[in-house]
Amino acid sequence: MRKINSFFEIKLTFGLGFLFILAGCGSMGSKKHWRKVDAKLLSGSDQQHVKPFRVSFYNLENLFDTVDGPNDDAEFLPTSANAWNGERYKSKLRNMAQVIDSIAPDILGLVELENAFVLEDLRANSSVMKGRFEIAHRESPDLRGIDVALMYNAELFRISGIYMTSIALPDGYATRSIMRVHLVEKGTGDSLAVFVNHWPSRRGGAASAASRMAAATALSQTLQNNPTIPANFLIMGDFNDDPEDSSITEGLQAGDAFHSIVNLAFLARQADSTVGTIAWHTGWNMFDQIMISRPLYYNNLHSHELANEGSKKTPSHLHSYENKSWGSIQINIYKRPWMLQHDGNKYDGWPLRTYAGKKYTNGYSDHLPVYTDIVLVHRH
Repeated sequence: MRKINSFFEIKLTFGLGFLFILAGCGSMGSKKHWRKVDAKLLSGSDQQHVKPFRVSFYNLENLFDTVDGPNDDAEFLPTSANAWNGERYKSKLRNMAQVIDSIAPDILGLVELENAFVLEDLRANSSVMKGRFEIAHRESPDLRGIDVALMYNAELFRISGIYMTSIALPDGYATRSIMRVHLVEKGTGDSLAVFVNHWPSRRGGAASAASRMAAATALSQTLQNNPTIPANFLIMGDFNDDPEDSSITEGLQAGDAFHSIVNLAFLARQADSTVGTIAWHTGWNMFDQIMISRPLYYNNLHSHELANEGSKKTPSHLHSYENKSWGSIQINIYKRPWMLQHDGNKYDGWPLRTYAGKKYTNGYSDHLPVYTDIVLVHRH
């Protein structure tokens, strides 16, 4: 593991300015519940002993094992042009684990992984996850076998259900399903639904936008038509679109605090439109996003204050140098020097990948992970 000599973080914060806006905002199909939430929050009776937990999302960029499976994994076999062998696979696992351990999440959404076996290997390489984290995974219909998954701290949460939403694309191509995992916080019984997404790529140019709109529609219909989804929910993933693109703002109807789905990445891009998680010749895109239900967002505007009330001490599981803005909910892009290219060429400062074209570079991923700190307000 490489020694970490310095740290820096893109801190994307927004304050409590939306608080008074939210009080007058409408809700999409949940006004009655929303008013109940408001009344409880304003009373302050249920906001004792709030404790934050960390939620993160990471695109692992082709975490494949070396075994020839039924999926189209020809690129990642020892006989392939990539010469994907056991040594490179183990190095990839160590690199991924280094990033995850540095973030120290309690809930971790993952995409671009081949199967449950690579998740078990990843957990075994992680000091944070080994012995504590459980895996939520289902096979995807994607032809390459690219799956989505969730890993969670079993000391804090138990699972109450896993559900998959399929996406019917206009061209009939098989793509990744959307995973929904229902978690229950141990000790309090509070429920949280977590959606993990990996929407269709931009391969095919402008025409591919219809595929991502289909994914947005599938997710939106699931949210609208399923009464078992709790008021507290998180939506995370690689959406292959930016927060301001129509698949997000129109198809999913996620955006700022006027929306029933508050996109933390959208708010971050409003503050600075140049930030992102994946670099391209035209600049940075922010395909990796975390969104939360509006009740959860509103809860956290209050609860983060209470968690810090009377003390400036950073919560024990958070790094003090990463938590200068504790008191407001935010999305953070995890970006460290050792995760980036430093070769002085036009790709300088871009994420250090496992392969640059066909050249093996022993890096991490072409995506940077994101995370946020969340409080579930306890209601007894």
